[in-house]
Amino acid sequence: MTAQEVAPAMASPAEVFEAFRQAHAKADVDAAAALYAPDAVYYEPDNVPHRGRDEIRRHLAAVYAVRGPVELTVKRQVDADQTVLAEWTSASTDGGRRSSGVPGVSVVEVGRDGIVYHRDFG
Repeated sequence: MTAQEVAPAMASPAEVFEAFRQAHAKADVDAAAALYAPDAVYYEPDNVPHRGRDEIRRHLAAVYAVRGPVELTVKRQVDADQTVLAEWTSASTDGGRRSSGVPGVSVVEVGRDGIVYHRDFG
């Protein structure tokens, strides 16, 4: 399922998160950014906020430029109404070194226009 195939207004939060995971695994900044609502907010693990789809897109582009594709392997996922809580491990390359098994958690809230809130811990 690609981001283009997921219309946020029609998709469940789990489907939106899966589309995000797939875009992340391809380092597809356009597909990933398209899943966010225009007024979304994304918080990095160190609590730095990125507000709005355009700022989130710039942040993701910078991440992908350094790490390339980021694979998230979901260990546990809880879906409720408009929210997904996912525990995962990530694998990526940073400075030529491959890292894998890095744990994290995402809290993702989806509204009518896409992801409205996304916070990563890890």
